[in-house]
Amino acid sequence: GDRQKLFRSILLQTGRIPIPGEHLAVTNDTTMNLDSVPLRGGLLVKTIALSVDPYYRILMDTTYKLGEPITGHIVGRVIRSELEGYNPGDYIYTEEAPFQEYAVVPRVASQLRRIEKNAATWVQYIGVLGMVTRTAWVGFYALAKAKKGETIFVSTAAGGVGSVVAQIAKQQGLKVIGSTGSDEKVKYLKEEIGINAAFNYKTEDLESVLKREGPIDIYWDHIGGKTLETVIDHLNPLGRVIVCGYIDQYNSKDNTGFGVKNLSLVNDREITMVGFKVDSLEDREGDFGFFKEVPKMVREGSIRIREEVRHGLDAVPQFLLDLQQGRNVGKAVVIVADE
Repeated sequence: GDRQKLFRSILLQTGRIPIPGEHLAVTNDTTMNLDSVPLRGGLLVKTIALSVDPYYRILMDTTYKLGEPITGHIVGRVIRSELEGYNPGDYIYTEEAPFQEYAVVPRVASQLRRIEKNAATWVQYIGVLGMVTRTAWVGFYALAKAKKGETIFVSTAAGGVGSVVAQIAKQQGLKVIGSTGSDEKVKYLKEEIGINAAFNYKTEDLESVLKREGPIDIYWDHIGGKTLETVIDHLNPLGRVIVCGYIDQYNSKDNTGFGVKNLSLVNDREITMVGFKVDSLEDREGDFGFFKEVPKMVREGSIRIREEVRHGLDAVPQFLLDLQQGRNVGKAVVIVADE
């Protein structure tokens, strides 16, 4: 059969940043017979593009199995099908597929759906029309309870989720403050996204920025830790904290990281703090018109994200490391093969 590349986790160790070649590897030592590999009611697809996301680091400790392919979001072309409604030649998107050149996608895979080849680019299906934008859209409309004239602070605002949250909030009439990790990203937030205040957290003190630009009504949190503690000090009564991630703790040895010391203010100021996972939140609250509204907004240019594209499965380990260290701009997409 055809040789296939497998992206595998080769060492799962809490408290370590994933190092290419040490914790993650791409291998060529497995074969698959495309004509006979069991599908168990699912699909055999050729992977065209895949998504690399920061939360994969959590799954290394909780879900991924040593020596097996990691799983995530892909766009692919159906080669064989045992699933009603899907035929060879169809193109699909799913959030649950092994990172392989050819992948067997379970019949119950998360967010499995057919997509139209010419409706968007493969990069857009993984990027601006994928899970990242859906996270921002559903999370904001379900949880922010935003009112025109309020102020929102978005951490990692140049990332895929953060940049969309910033755009939605701006369109809803909010003042938008965003933090990021480089002057290049600050320029991107000011000139391309057009938020009210952007700053480099490595060179400008968060406390000073929030004193100048706050107080804050809504905090969209990707970091946790000291950043969360500082923002709580600057939240208005009835403020909302939406916990979308906590990258400050992803690589801490005991998965606790910095201890937030001012949580009494959550009670004193009647602040709401809520964490969410987009799939379960969408199941409870609906998608707020995502699949109806967002493709049109993308075509019109009213929602956009910068996608950083690399090529080949070999690029995935370094890409994941770069995400952990903030060395990317926008949504991380890997093109695996031609269609």
